[in-house]
Amino acid sequence: MIILLLQTNKAKVKNYYNFKVSGLFILFILNIFSVVAQQTGRIAGKVTDKKTGETLIGLTVKVEGTAKGVSTDVEGRYNIGGLAAGRYTLVFSYVGYQAKKISDIVVKAGSVTTMDVVMEEPAGQQLQQVVINVSAKQASVGALYAQQKNSISISSGISADQIKRSPDRNTSDVLKRVSGASIQDNKFIVVRGLADRYNSAMLNNSSLPNTEPDKKAFSFDILPSNLIDKVVVNKTASPDLPGDFSGGVVQISTKDFPESAFLTLNVGTAYNTQSTFKDFVGPQNKNKGMFGGYDKGRDLPSSFPMKSAYTNMPVEQQIVEARKFTNNWGPQNYTAIPSPILQATYGTSKVLKNNNKFGTVLSLSYRYDERLQKGETNGYVGQSLNFEYNDNLYNYNTNIGGLANFAYSWGSNKIALKNIYNRVVEQQFTSRSGMEVDSYVRNNFNYLLERSLYSSQLVGEHAVGAKLKFDWNLNYANTKRTEPGFKRLTTQSSTDSENGPYRLNVGQVGSPTTLGDFYSDLKEDLYGASANFSLPVNWFNQKNSKLKFGYFGQYRDRTFGARVLGYISGAYDNVGFDTSLQGYPQDQLFNPENIRVGGFFLQDITNGTDTYDADAFLNAGYAMFDGYLAEKLRIGVGVRMESYAQELNSTSNNNNPLKIDTVFNALLPSLNVIYNTTEKASVRLSASRTVGRPEFREIAPFSFYDHKRNANVVGAPYLRPSTTNNFDLGYAIYPKAGEVLSISGFYKYFENPIEQSLDFSSGRSFSYWNAPSANLFGAEFEIRKGLEVINEKLKNITFSANASYIYSSVEVSKVRINKDGKRPLQGQSPYLVNAGLQYASAQKNPFGLSVLYNTYGRRIAAVGNIVDTDLYEKPRHVVDLQISKSLGAGKGELKLNYGDILNNKYVEYQDVNDNGKFDKGDNLNRSYRLGSNITIGYSHTF
Repeated sequence: MIILLLQTNKAKVKNYYNFKVSGLFILFILNIFSVVAQQTGRIAGKVTDKKTGETLIGLTVKVEGTAKGVSTDVEGRYNIGGLAAGRYTLVFSYVGYQAKKISDIVVKAGSVTTMDVVMEEPAGQQLQQVVINVSAKQASVGALYAQQKNSISISSGISADQIKRSPDRNTSDVLKRVSGASIQDNKFIVVRGLADRYNSAMLNNSSLPNTEPDKKAFSFDILPSNLIDKVVVNKTASPDLPGDFSGGVVQISTKDFPESAFLTLNVGTAYNTQSTFKDFVGPQNKNKGMFGGYDKGRDLPSSFPMKSAYTNMPVEQQIVEARKFTNNWGPQNYTAIPSPILQATYGTSKVLKNNNKFGTVLSLSYRYDERLQKGETNGYVGQSLNFEYNDNLYNYNTNIGGLANFAYSWGSNKIALKNIYNRVVEQQFTSRSGMEVDSYVRNNFNYLLERSLYSSQLVGEHAVGAKLKFDWNLNYANTKRTEPGFKRLTTQSSTDSENGPYRLNVGQVGSPTTLGDFYSDLKEDLYGASANFSLPVNWFNQKNSKLKFGYFGQYRDRTFGARVLGYISGAYDNVGFDTSLQGYPQDQLFNPENIRVGGFFLQDITNGTDTYDADAFLNAGYAMFDGYLAEKLRIGVGVRMESYAQELNSTSNNNNPLKIDTVFNALLPSLNVIYNTTEKASVRLSASRTVGRPEFREIAPFSFYDHKRNANVVGAPYLRPSTTNNFDLGYAIYPKAGEVLSISGFYKYFENPIEQSLDFSSGRSFSYWNAPSANLFGAEFEIRKGLEVINEKLKNITFSANASYIYSSVEVSKVRINKDGKRPLQGQSPYLVNAGLQYASAQKNPFGLSVLYNTYGRRIAAVGNIVDTDLYEKPRHVVDLQISKSLGAGKGELKLNYGDILNNKYVEYQDVNDNGKFDKGDNLNRSYRLGSNITIGYSHTF
């Protein structure tokens, strides 16, 4: 399929499928066991308590009329194999519960029938020997109710099955579908309209490190969606969740115990309407990035001296050192190719003696795309236009991911080792043209970012008796971020004509923005441990209550270093600068012979603030009660204590030591109340206190040049932590399996909220500050409903929608910040909307169709001041389409996705006329389009 697409441009893309990529997957496949179709089938599932949603451990499951039987493990799971094709009846029995007999369970050869079951306690003095008889279909309905209704905190989520039926490639795409959530910059989550810094991320119950040097955020685009078992966004606090959030805690779970052995291969390709087969400009040797590496000629030479040594060298020796740099300033021309998409996933679950189990999930994924981002960038100081540019950003992005999960369970115990690795290489060449004040300029930016994430977790779950539970987690994560040889070059028209000729801008003092070379390395290690205990209690004459308490510890260690270099005119010792060099082609400018007296000198303009190291140690403990005060009234109440010690060391530009050493202690109480008005409906109430701590980058004095905005980003060392008081009230109905209707309202009061601010009047810079306080009010609505209520012929169509309305108000200075003295919270969207229609036919090889829509209200990208008004991000409307068709009795699946059909512009602007929308009277700061994506892929499970 990919080959057919590529034949249209065979000469230009003949190396497109390099054997290096194919080799990765061939080795992966050859080193795992072959999966042989079985002549028998299995029945597997999970057993939970109807009232609490808790899993039941040690419950007996028997196949009626046979000697086959097992007990549920520590996760409440069972797995019965060796069943010939046919129909079976299972009997579930457990002390204190009514036995349940489920009939008409269909088993097919070589496949697994999933049957999740909920158990009920007897009503009053009802005899235990009474058996509930239900069909397989009825049992599945009850299991889904228990999962949806029994989370103690208010949350929204999405399952692996829903992910499969969407066109989403990575976790950031998935999160757009969650009620009350949206995505910023295609990778950072916004929950209830609150910016990324107000949210936390967890992978398999371990906190994820920040992936960005310039913000408190996790980049969700690095996690492929098909490695995910489920995603849950908790919107209210409970003592057993991290306290550092105000919007939501995103919990991502990966798979560990497959229900049966499988091998799935995926192959596909993507076409971008704005980029594919178009002429592209890019860096030299861009193909190395295609396979997860980069041209090492971009690196700072290993023998290049430190700044102090280099600055004190004689000019002749500086020239020798400067000639060590590879001359890779010249761009090359390419033709953009379709995106290859490859993945292989293998899983097996072996049932051993005494029903012990060993499970394995292995996966490798690869994606590469080339995409043109066309747009414009303007710069205002007040109402004065300082520059206006037209930008072509040529992006070359590679994402390579791997997952290796192993789990072993015996009796009421389970231990798992979960590993995930992801590597992203982003190459970007920017061709910029326009005006600065009264001069015509053309700029080039040659940028490369290599980032990686490795996370390893050793986790255990244990049960003593029927309900006493203990779980623990030891985890390590490492993030690396390298920016090698970020080259910035400016030329200016010598005739004040747009047609040039253009000559290189070079001065006598090095400039990181005009003619500079930048290098940075960030490394962060994260070590964590946690333990949680759950003790059953029978208080208030009610069963199914428990006391929970636990500990969470995390140590973070970050090192960051940057080198900033600038080329200057080499006039020296009565030898003038050779101005003819300013007209040289870009690829010849910095040939070794041009690094000389009278040519170019290399100046080290690194500042003391360009390096810092930091560490933080979080200790947290909690205690809570989760149980029933009455038959229908459940309460979760407790307190979490967190102590956070943060230290950062850097140097001022005057070489004076700069040290930040703080300890933040926080007592965080929370209350969650659930009243079940009926079996299918409940009212929820929540109140809590949470915190928002300054991130390393937000307090680091380091100043980074953001070429996309043509502005600097600098930290604020004296930021204070914020606190948030949260209140929620909600009502939800679950009419039938897979359906929900809910509405909720919430209020938040912020003390010292942390925001990103801008100050263009002093040289176009972004920084951070504490606003005094903020109030936020909001409401959420969600519906997921089958359309058979309209007409029985529509029974295979499901409609889903969720919407949020949020209003926030920050009191600010009328003199220094905002003439009105009031504005919304930075990063907060006033509304969020997700909607979709999903169709799945009932035939043997079903046909599927999904249409999904997402948008958000305008939000402040950066807080302004009395001269530079607030910078807003304009709403975007996104429509996605997926068509799928199962083949070969469900073993194969063909998918066609059409992503971002509308291709709306991304726009940042200043609302000069203050009318609440973007129009001709406003100051456009930045805009671009990314094009629409058409993806076709085929997956097959063996």
